[in-house]
Amino acid sequence: MSKKLLAAALLPFAALAQDPSTNNEEVTVVTANRVEQAVSDVLAPVTIITRDDIELTQAQSLTDVFRMLPGVDVAVNGGRGQTASIFIRGANSNQALILIDGVAMLTANSGSPDFNQIPMNSIERIEFIRGPRAAIYGSEAIAGVINIITQSSADPITTISAGFGSDASYKSSLYSQLKLTDKTQLKVTAAYETTDGYNVKPTPANEGDEHGFESQNYSIMLKHQLSDFLSVFIQPRYYQNTVGYDSFDTNKEAWIENVAFDGGVTYSNAALYSELKLGTIFEDKYDYLAADPDKRHSVSPAVREQKTASWLNQYAFSDIYIAALGFDWKDESYQKTGLDKKDKSNKAVFTTLSANISSVTLEGSTRVDDNSQFGTHTTWGLAAGWQLNPQWKLTASSGTSFKAPSLYQLHDGYSGNSSLRPEESISYDIGLESKLELITWSVSAYYRDVKDLIDSDPITWAFVNLDGHSIMKGTELEASFDLFTIRNQASIEYLDTEDSNGNELSRRAKYKAKWQGTVTTGNVDWALQYLYQGDRDNSGYDDITLPGYSLWNLSAVYYLIPELKLAAKIENLFDKEYETADGYPAPERGYYINATYEF
Repeated sequence: MSKKLLAAALLPFAALAQDPSTNNEEVTVVTANRVEQAVSDVLAPVTIITRDDIELTQAQSLTDVFRMLPGVDVAVNGGRGQTASIFIRGANSNQALILIDGVAMLTANSGSPDFNQIPMNSIERIEFIRGPRAAIYGSEAIAGVINIITQSSADPITTISAGFGSDASYKSSLYSQLKLTDKTQLKVTAAYETTDGYNVKPTPANEGDEHGFESQNYSIMLKHQLSDFLSVFIQPRYYQNTVGYDSFDTNKEAWIENVAFDGGVTYSNAALYSELKLGTIFEDKYDYLAADPDKRHSVSPAVREQKTASWLNQYAFSDIYIAALGFDWKDESYQKTGLDKKDKSNKAVFTTLSANISSVTLEGSTRVDDNSQFGTHTTWGLAAGWQLNPQWKLTASSGTSFKAPSLYQLHDGYSGNSSLRPEESISYDIGLESKLELITWSVSAYYRDVKDLIDSDPITWAFVNLDGHSIMKGTELEASFDLFTIRNQASIEYLDTEDSNGNELSRRAKYKAKWQGTVTTGNVDWALQYLYQGDRDNSGYDDITLPGYSLWNLSAVYYLIPELKLAAKIENLFDKEYETADGYPAPERGYYINATYEF
C-alpha cells in the first residue's frame, strides 16, 4: 500500500482528513442530515472510520473503535461480549443514537444497544456526528449519532479471514460482494467468534471462573437498480451469542438471538431524492446458570420487538436552497417473565432547510413527535457556518431535544418506574476549523442543559428523574499532521459534568487524550494507538473513584502478495491494570493474529 493511500484511508478523525493530495473527490457523508452531502458542508464535527482503518488497527469489537473517537468515553463490564456503555460529550449512554444503515439499533436492558451484534467484517464505514440531532432523528439523538454502514457500491470482492489470539480466542469470517447482473448486487457476510474469556468480576467466592463469549452472525443484502432513478434493496440479518457473566458470585450465562429485516426503495434525480425504508427487529434473551443442563430452556425469555418506517424527501430548489420533509414511525414492545407485554409507539414529521449563500451556510430544522405515552413534543435545530477563507471556517449551532423513558426504565420489575417523565434539553456548540499546509486542526466547545435527567436511585436502584437541570460542557481539540513519514491524528478533550444535585456523572473522564500514528515500511503498514483516560467517578452507588490510565496498542498488516495479508495486534502493550467499571478488570495484554485472502 502506498503512503498516499495510507494517508487517505487510515484516518481515525476524518473530519480533519480532507487532504486534496490524497483524493480528487470530495468526501461525502449520509448521517448528518439523513441525505448524502459533502463533509465540508456539514455544520457539526464529523468523524469517519473506514474499512481500512478497522483492518489496520485490528479492532476486535465496536467498542475498540468507539473508545478512540473524539468526545467519547467507553465503559465495559470486563472483556469480550460484556455489557458496554458509551458516553458522548458527557451524555448518558441512551442519549446517543446508534444506527445500522440508517435504522435505529434495538436497545438492551442497560439502555445501550448490544454492540456485539455487528461483526467487524461487515462494516464498510462508520460515520460519527457530534452534537444534537434530535430535530432530525428524534428522541435518542441528544448528544450525537453513530451510523454503522454495511451497504456498499464497491467493485465485486470476496474476502475470507481467520484468526486466533489470547484467552483461546478464535474467529473466522466471510465477506462477499457480487454483481449478479449489471443492475443487481448481492452482498453476503458470515462471522463466527469464540473465546474462553477470563474472570470479569473476580472475588474470593468465584475464583477460577471464566466468562467466555461465542457468537455467530449472518447477513444478506440484495440491491437492484430498477431504472436510472429508482432502486430497491432488502437486507435480512441474524445474530446469536452466548456470554458468561458473574451475578453475585454466581456463574451465569445469557443467550441472545436477534433477527432483523430491512428493506427500502429510493428515487433520485438531479433535484429530488426520496427514500422509503422499513425495518423490523425481534430479539429473545435467556439468562440461566452456566451449570444448568437445560440452559436457555430452563427459564422464560425477555422478548423485545421494534418496527420502524421512514419516508424522507429532499428537493434542491437551486444551488443555494435545499429543503427536506420526512416522516418517521416506530413501534416498540417489551415482555419479561412475570410482566405483561408493554408497548409504545412514536410518530413524527420533520423538515429541514439549508441555504448556501456565498461563504455562509445556514441550516434550520424542526420536528414534531407524537408519543403514545407522553404526547406531542416539538424540537428544533439551528446552525450556521462561515468560510472565512479557504483555510479557516467558523461554525455555530443550537438545538433542543426530547427523550422519552424506555420501556425497560418504565416497566422493569426490579428497577422500573412508571412515573418517569421525559428528559428535555438544549445544546449550544461553536467550532473553528483550520486547514494549513503542515497541519489541519479544529477546536469545538459545547454546552448542554438537560432537564429531569433519568438516573438510578442509589438506595432503591430504581430509575428516577433528577429534578432540575444537569449540565454537560466541554472542549475538544483535534489535529492531523505528517511528521516525516508518520501520519498523526490526535485529540485532547476536557469535560465537566454536573447533575442537578451537584454530583459528577459516573464513568466520564474530565480529561482525555487520544493519538494514532500510521506509517508504511516496505510491505508492512503499522499503527500505534495511545489512549489516556483521567480519573472518573464510578457511580452514584458509592464514593469510588476510578483512577486514570494510559493504554497503548500496536498493530501491523503485512502484504505477502496483493491478495493475501497477515495482521497482528498487541493490545494493552504494557499490560496496564485498569478498570472502566469498578470491580470489572479490563483485559490484560492480548495478542491477536489474523490472515485475510481477497479475490
